[in-house]
Amino acid sequence: MPTIDYAIDLGTTNSLIAKSHQGEVEVFKNPVGHKDTLPSVIAFRPKRTLIGDKAKEYLEKDSSNVVAGFKRKMGTQETFFIPSLAETRSPVALSSMLLQELQNFVYHPEKPEAVVITIPASFDTVQSNATKKAGQNAGFKEVLLLQEPIAACLAFANKHKDDVAEGTWLVYDLGGGTFDAALVSIGDTALKVIDHKGDNYLGGLDFDHLIVEELILPKLLAQDGFSQLKESASQKDKSFQKLYYELLYKAEELKKELSGAEDADIEVYVKNDDGEEEEYFQTITRSAFNDCIRQKLNYSISLVQELLEKNQLTASDVQQAILVGGSTYIPLVRDLIAEEIGIPVNASIDPTSAVVVGAAQYAASKQYTASRTASQTGSATTTDASQEEVEGGALQVRFSFLKTSREPEEMLLAAVEGPVEDKFYRITRQDGGYDSGIKKLGPRIQEMLLLRQGAVNGFEFKVLDSQQKEIGVKLPLIEIVQGLYTVDGQPLPNDICLEVDDLENKQTKLELIFGENSILPLHKTIYREVSKTIYKDQEDKLIVNILEGSRNAMPGTNQVIGVIEIDPSELSNDLIKGGDVEIKVEISESRDIAVTVYLNQLDQTFKDVFSPSERYLSTDKLREEVSLLAMQIRQDLKVYERNEDFELAADLSMMLDEAATIELGIAKLGSRLSGDEKYHLDERKRKLAQRYDAIGKTRKFSSLLSDYYEKKKEAETHLDEKESAEKYRREFQEIIKSEAEVLQSRNVRLLRSLLDSLKRLINEMYYHSDMHMISYFLWFAGEGLEQIEDKKAAQRLLDQGKEALERKNYEELRIINIQLSHLLPPEEEGPSIRLRGTGLE
Repeated sequence: MPTIDYAIDLGTTNSLIAKSHQGEVEVFKNPVGHKDTLPSVIAFRPKRTLIGDKAKEYLEKDSSNVVAGFKRKMGTQETFFIPSLAETRSPVALSSMLLQELQNFVYHPEKPEAVVITIPASFDTVQSNATKKAGQNAGFKEVLLLQEPIAACLAFANKHKDDVAEGTWLVYDLGGGTFDAALVSIGDTALKVIDHKGDNYLGGLDFDHLIVEELILPKLLAQDGFSQLKESASQKDKSFQKLYYELLYKAEELKKELSGAEDADIEVYVKNDDGEEEEYFQTITRSAFNDCIRQKLNYSISLVQELLEKNQLTASDVQQAILVGGSTYIPLVRDLIAEEIGIPVNASIDPTSAVVVGAAQYAASKQYTASRTASQTGSATTTDASQEEVEGGALQVRFSFLKTSREPEEMLLAAVEGPVEDKFYRITRQDGGYDSGIKKLGPRIQEMLLLRQGAVNGFEFKVLDSQQKEIGVKLPLIEIVQGLYTVDGQPLPNDICLEVDDLENKQTKLELIFGENSILPLHKTIYREVSKTIYKDQEDKLIVNILEGSRNAMPGTNQVIGVIEIDPSELSNDLIKGGDVEIKVEISESRDIAVTVYLNQLDQTFKDVFSPSERYLSTDKLREEVSLLAMQIRQDLKVYERNEDFELAADLSMMLDEAATIELGIAKLGSRLSGDEKYHLDERKRKLAQRYDAIGKTRKFSSLLSDYYEKKKEAETHLDEKESAEKYRREFQEIIKSEAEVLQSRNVRLLRSLLDSLKRLINEMYYHSDMHMISYFLWFAGEGLEQIEDKKAAQRLLDQGKEALERKNYEELRIINIQLSHLLPPEEEGPSIRLRGTGLE
């Protein structure tokens, strides 16, 4: 069975295609200019379309018909209007065109039918599926996705495979449009991403815009004789847009020059107020450039520091920082990593091609097949063959082998079930370099397979009859990677949760299904109960809502990636409250989601497969969310300052500064030509909201903890009384035995459950305590009577209670106390809110 072999680095500014063959990777060159890279730019002319360098050059002539940076809008509902066509193009459609163009780089007779396409580690499910959809639209029959930091690490590890030491690396990946920081664990033959942080809207393209907007335009527009240009800039008309994109093109070149020089010049011809073209010349220093981009780079450094802190690591725990992405050529990037973080920088691989090289190595280890029959987990692989009917009955062969090896030979174990008499087997390597010969088939087989060094070895296992003719037993290819590092699974970038009803608080909450950094693929079966009766003739639906984001956030702030809405008309009968619901969730390595819902009560199954590839971001909603968040932070800050909780106040003050920065960025959106900034600001808002939410939960936990300690002391006081039964002591110990675990988890819900258990125990002890029954009755006889409206009924019960007290009939007194409590007015509650919710709890 063939391997995929081909890989594409679909970049924001540049893209590449490569192929792995016999352990070597070839990066295909662009037939135009013979460069490895293809600029991710498309120009639409009336009679033809230009892609790559020619399209980039066309920016200066007709920028309105040229599109670039569309990778950053993958997964959104944003589209690009093309005036020359009078049509719009989606990011998926544009990416498909780019992918088709890259296939023209391949000069081999065969064209790739399957491909591995790289994505940022921070790409969510929607963005990932949009990328895969672009690959399918480009004609690829099979598309696998690989996270860019993993690809870069593969390239680095395999380049230095003879002297790589086990440990932890930091991958700092700053490309043209996205940023990823990943911690990677390196083992003997495999690497694994431990954790990552990133921003899908931070990269070299942002630096280009900053050069134009902060360094060039202010000085240009301040020149005498350019009043019309100022007016044109304020209105962002077509003539100014043409100039802006011309400056953006030159800014990219200037940025590259400043990586090797202390200053660089920019020249551009601009029309003055007399309509004459006038040459504008400006020298920009590296120092000015550094000041211009420092805030965004500092933000990337802060994400790295958060990543280390989250994983309880210091700089000394990390061996090296591997630089990936063209923007890491900027000297300030390397200086900040070394100075602010203190991790040694390793720039020994080409940051431009590392991702595609590593992706091609990964592609060489993946079979090209629509349905994978081999199941690979960890370092050991067990492959189960489907049962095949042969003469004498069913025959089944199971293999066990290591999928990676540094040895020249590797052992294959096979277990054979079924009729083996008069049957033989033969194992051959696909390249002809190994042949086991024809051997007798038995229930147990052990063979040492000779491996080709530094390559993916494919072996075929054939079953033969007594005439040594092949029997049609379908067995998957046995693949062993020799001498190369492989990937030990790809991690989830975010938590995957189920939304369920929180009836106590009249809202919904998140229930974790798969945690962040869980290794794909994943599957899990969850059992829940129906929280309300769903009648066939009413409107309430049963909603199974799968969300991606943070398990600690409110459901509304997370992204919906799969939802099954079961309409009551689809039910065979009424679905009664309390009925069991079985929910099976599966996520593939490339982030396809399959959800199956089984209603045990009605014996009905509902299933759907989700590949969401679009999301929408409203600027107005973003502005409102940030304003509300800032207001909440400001209110809490006043409380903490008043209570002299200076540590939390300092944290909130920094959050308020971040909120102000985001608000300022939103305010500037209307004056900026870059449409990507709002997505960057949305990511910053979400990260800020998560930090603030964590503080809110800390405060709630602290408040509950105070109540818990108070009730615990009350219970202990009651247990010290002589009349307290031994069973209460046992129940108390049973409740508090999980105290340490709950306190360590800082989980509000678990602590509330513990507190409720203590309250129930205390109420039960009071109920069975004669002394407390007497005290309770005396309270009713005093101030309690004032709260009761029906004084006549209360007085009758009080008279009965006094008689029971005189007779020391405390059981009768308990009953009278209960009856008196029913006469108390109900506690006042707020207005009732009907929770439609999901129907699950």
